Amino acid sequence: MMIELTSLPLIVLASIYLLSGYQMLAPELRIIPEPRKIHTDKFLRILTIFLMYLHASGGIIVIIERRLRKEVLRDIARTALIVVITLLLIIFLMIEATL
Repeated sequence: MMIELTSLPLIVLASIYLLSGYQMLAPELRIIPEPRKIHTDKFLRILTIFLMYLHASGGIIVIIERRLRKEVLRDIARTALIVVITLLLIIFLMIEATL
């Protein structure tokens, strides 16, 4: 399932971003070499955006399938939330394109 496949890479990326961010705030910490380079790496940012999109989409589908009983409501909720998350993906990628 999508959620399981994206969870481990997301926790690794989140840890890298947190550690590199803390190291930039407190340079005396020596955890990651060249934290600014890692923290601002375009490939890692885009990878994180796509993994978050896949993870959120999968999670929303699971929640909707478990919580909503009527098929019509499930279809409407699934479509609406996927549209919203896809719009967020597009916004984040457009921001990335301008950086």
